[in-house]
Amino acid sequence: MTALNANTIEREDVMIKHPRNHGRESEPDKEEEKTMNGEGPSPSADTTRTAEPGMQDSAAADTQSIQPEEIKSLKEALKAKEEELVKKNEELNGLKDLMMRRQADFDNYKKRMVKSEDEYRKLAIKDIAVDVIQINDDILRAIDAAACVNPEQLAASHSAFIDGVSMISRRMEEMLKKYGVHEIDSLNKEFDPCMNEAVEITESGDVEHDTITKVYQKGFALDEYVVRSARVRVTRPSRNKQGLEQSPGQAESDCREQGAAEAKI
Repeated sequence: MTALNANTIEREDVMIKHPRNHGRESEPDKEEEKTMNGEGPSPSADTTRTAEPGMQDSAAADTQSIQPEEIKSLKEALKAKEEELVKKNEELNGLKDLMMRRQADFDNYKKRMVKSEDEYRKLAIKDIAVDVIQINDDILRAIDAAACVNPEQLAASHSAFIDGVSMISRRMEEMLKKYGVHEIDSLNKEFDPCMNEAVEITESGDVEHDTITKVYQKGFALDEYVVRSARVRVTRPSRNKQGLEQSPGQAESDCREQGAAEAKI
């Protein structure tokens, strides 16, 4: 027997032994072949086709669950919020405009105050200048009169000159009183370091406390403010009477320190 005939006989024997396998291939081989040829079903496609109807049904159910009345209510609420936002923006713009106008008014007020303060200062200086000029005129007239004095009349003119200068001094003090500036009454008064400056210190048994016995230069005050301290001589009690009394110089220093502290406050 030839080789061809031997193969044919073997195949026939196999077919006889397994008659159910005749004419078909194994199922796994067929499925694998279909998958390779692109003929088999796609699992993802089946899943998508299965899921899509479910999602559509859920969306339809959600849409059906929103009633027309609820939609209308939501629209009305949205419209109300929009109107409220417009109103708030209008109020904000109004407040901005008001703030700008208030700022402009305040700037104008500051300018007016600065201008008024400058005008008041000039008017005050003007009033004082008028009085000072008039007194200066009196001084100039006294100087002119003294320059024209005949030597033979010098004694009489000397007395007239003194009277004229004294009159000028009185006018000066009257002018100061007009502006509220008064002379500090210091002579024979107890030493006050806040009003007086001790330039000389003596001792005497005739006084019981530090007393001003001579004024070298007048002091002046404006209400409670000291314009200029009086320069004075202070007479202290004798050593056997003064005890532990504070010295005028130390008292004056303490008063100045107190005044500086009050000014800082």
